[in-house]
Amino acid sequence: MPAASRTAAALGVAAVSIVLVPMLVSDFVLLQIVIKSLWLGIVGAGLAFLIGQAGILSLAQTAVFGASGYVMAILVLDHGWGTWWAVVAALAAGPVAGLIVGVISRRSSGLYLMMLTLAIGVFVFFFAQQYQPITRGHTGFNGFDAPMLFGWDLNERRPLFYATAVAALAVTALLRYVARTPAGLAFRGLRDNRHRLQALGYSAETTVVSAFVVAGAAAGLGGVISVWYNGAISPGSIDLTRTIELLIVIVIGGTLRFEGAFLGALAVTLLRNYASDFTNRAETLVGVAFMAVVLLTRHGLTGVLIGFLSRVRHALRLVRGQRPAPDQEMAGRPVGRPGP
Repeated sequence: MPAASRTAAALGVAAVSIVLVPMLVSDFVLLQIVIKSLWLGIVGAGLAFLIGQAGILSLAQTAVFGASGYVMAILVLDHGWGTWWAVVAALAAGPVAGLIVGVISRRSSGLYLMMLTLAIGVFVFFFAQQYQPITRGHTGFNGFDAPMLFGWDLNERRPLFYATAVAALAVTALLRYVARTPAGLAFRGLRDNRHRLQALGYSAETTVVSAFVVAGAAAGLGGVISVWYNGAISPGSIDLTRTIELLIVIVIGGTLRFEGAFLGALAVTLLRNYASDFTNRAETLVGVAFMAVVLLTRHGLTGVLIGFLSRVRHALRLVRGQRPAPDQEMAGRPVGRPGP
């Protein structure tokens, strides 16, 4: 199937799903499972982009996410801005925060970059917790009302679901577009071999900063929707626990596809909501699931799903009496083993 046809089919399935999901699930599931998984997946998609495309493991994505949420809450609740003007400022704050993190981290790589971004995330957390004149300290901002959109009240479940689902599609489309551009090739070059990228004439530092800006755009949008969803933001929204939660989401979902972030977010949200029905150790179950995925799969649930669909397509070809294409047939053979 041509790429354009696959894209059209995927958009069609997504559109039908957006229409049908509110009709098929209860209000509880829509609010506590679906919407939460979507906005958490939006934030996670930015981190999946950093890891899968650029080979950058950042622990500062929750700080970027929180920066956008705080900007919107401060402008509306402390300075009286209109909500949509504050939303625009908050969406811009995401890439700007990503730019700042990227500039600070641009000369680091590997473990050193990971620890540097962790330090940035911890700094932002303590700033939000202790600098009361701006962030209101421990309590943060509460009682935030989501705006109206085309006559729909985003404080209601269904309008918020539709807005979040469209935002998730937009983020996925943006990341896929970037991955196909020349910049996307540079990101993959950074992931595969930083020195070779520089030998080809690219600036590794600029590429790192650019990757953080793209991921910051996704995190910023997720930060805005999270404040709409929770009606509040506080230092507890961006603490180390949230950072670890985001990493768990990405590892469980996998980084082969950006959509893996949504799959991981759904799995973690389901576990946390329903594990309490039979145990009071829901977090332990999440940890067990994390370890099982790490030990048993190479690319998380996304890798499992892709492998399953590949086997299904292969089985259908065999049923129809079609031999696999030569390149596909060779791809299924072990490396170094001669064919018949």
